[in-house]
Amino acid sequence: MKTVLRVARATFQEAVRRRILNIILIFGVGVIAVSWFFSYLQPGAELKMMNDMCLGAIRFFGMLIAVFMGAMLIPSEIEKKTIHVILAKPVSRAQVIFGKFLGAWFTVLVNVLLMSVAFFIVFFIKAPSFAGKEGVHMTFMVPNLLKACLLVLFELLVVVSIAVTASTIMSWVVTAVFSFAVYFGGQFSSFVHQLSDPSINPNIFARLLLGSIYTLLPHFDQFDLREKIVGDQFVPWTPILASIAYGVFYTVVVMLIGYIFFNRREV
Repeated sequence: MKTVLRVARATFQEAVRRRILNIILIFGVGVIAVSWFFSYLQPGAELKMMNDMCLGAIRFFGMLIAVFMGAMLIPSEIEKKTIHVILAKPVSRAQVIFGKFLGAWFTVLVNVLLMSVAFFIVFFIKAPSFAGKEGVHMTFMVPNLLKACLLVLFELLVVVSIAVTASTIMSWVVTAVFSFAVYFGGQFSSFVHQLSDPSINPNIFARLLLGSIYTLLPHFDQFDLREKIVGDQFVPWTPILASIAYGVFYTVVVMLIGYIFFNRREV
């Protein structure tokens, strides 16, 4: 375990020096800050619009960091030939891939926390002026926002695992494209599930295909609470914990597949 943590720490330290990740973080924080002004475009619903925009920015820019971070880990080591130096030490392939995965997710976690802090600073400055207004329920809005940020972390846990696993058999460019495709496809997994309904689609082969796609795709739509938050709906912990459990399970399965691919690959 110590070796895995050492690999994770080295991965995080290397990520901090990557300009592209820092630029994405700056853009994310910038969009959150600018949301203060864009919110005035919809009088009467400024706070809801700001929350929706900020949570969307955290998810989107967090996803970019997760994809680029995960996609470049293994291919960059192979291209620079440093993978031979790492494996020449008493470090197994399992320790390498799981250590890099943990380092990548910790990088994502730190970046999401920074964007979340920026969001809550803006929120707590602006929110008091809306307290007591009709349609704004401050009692459970803050807990809902915290739950939404928590779900983002576990959503991106899945994204990192997909990117890292794909990077064991693809170049970083192809991995990034593949990860983007899976991410956006996973946003519409519930729609794919509806299309596999016999009452909508009578073709049994099409239903089997769509059902298989639905099963394989990560269900990213269940990590998005923005619609409920904008609709001032209280979000209980039960579906939150169910989504977290699903994210952890999906991640474990994907990373085991990634280990199998990496263990069989000649580097």
